Amino acid sequence: MSAFLIAQIVLTLFVFVMLLSSAAVMVYAERKVAAILQQRMGPYLVGPKGMLQPLADVIKLMFKEELRPRAADAFLFALAPMISATAAFAAFAVVPFGAETTFFGLLSEPLRLQVADVNVAILVVFAIASMSVYGVVLAGWSSNSKYSLLGGLRASAQMISYELSYGLALASVLVMANSLSLSDIVNHQAGTWFGVVPRWFLFIQPVGFLVYMTAGIAETNRAPFDFPEAEQELVAGYHTEYSSMSFAMFFLAEYINMVTVSAVATDLFLGGWHGPFLPASLGWVWFLLKVGAILFFYIWMRWTLPRYRYDQLMRFGWKVLLPIAAVNLLATAAGVLYFGI
Repeated sequence: MSAFLIAQIVLTLFVFVMLLSSAAVMVYAERKVAAILQQRMGPYLVGPKGMLQPLADVIKLMFKEELRPRAADAFLFALAPMISATAAFAAFAVVPFGAETTFFGLLSEPLRLQVADVNVAILVVFAIASMSVYGVVLAGWSSNSKYSLLGGLRASAQMISYELSYGLALASVLVMANSLSLSDIVNHQAGTWFGVVPRWFLFIQPVGFLVYMTAGIAETNRAPFDFPEAEQELVAGYHTEYSSMSFAMFFLAEYINMVTVSAVATDLFLGGWHGPFLPASLGWVWFLLKVGAILFFYIWMRWTLPRYRYDQLMRFGWKVLLPIAAVNLLATAAGVLYFGI
């Protein structure tokens, strides 16, 4: 095999392992940030500063018994968490996280830090991310539990309600970049204005960024939009009847979806891997810092804001967020058409 093909295979395996590791890191970060916000310790016994607690959790889940309700649909019950986890991994495949590199001359041609270089990457992310809700809906229906069913129905209604705003926020950036390729969109944000201000779309699309992040939080079922698994109302929602590694796969999918939403937001609005003080070959450091900042915001939101009522969620999605996203897209199109923004 050529060195380029070997490098591509290694890159794919690296991204897969890093996504798996990111879920463990996010579990630890969530516990620690929650503890700080609530003025308590958090994990501190297993490993230094409790850093091995996620590993202990994985070992515990691996050895727990896999339970299934007697009246559940066995095939769909087992398939649902696989769909959610597979869609989560697949969505990140088209997300670039660094500039092209030859790895210090080891390759004859530059390799893009991206598993799959697709010129319609935005559509691929949008399509695959939408499929993850099928795992949630199937989990709710196949469990033959009223709590799980209600969680699955809530997930589908929530996805439909916020997918429109999500798509319109993406479209506002596509209109300005004139491309569906995430790499092209990132490169469009290279450089600065007036020698100081980065050419990030965040500064000319602040409304689009807020709409995207709000819809993204709702799409990943995170607080204050975590209605499919509202503990006070539905026990644990769609995964009430799950245990062992099937239960873990749902949480794995949730955290990887959070990473994907944050990575796409970084590429669309925050200049991707572009940043000062570092050469292009180390741009991935800036990418990780920006993604980490958004993920911290995710956790901060969960432990700061209370959950809305379900009717408030639907009203906000259809009567507030969707009109704002539509007006923002129309204003962006008019600006590009008449002023060449």
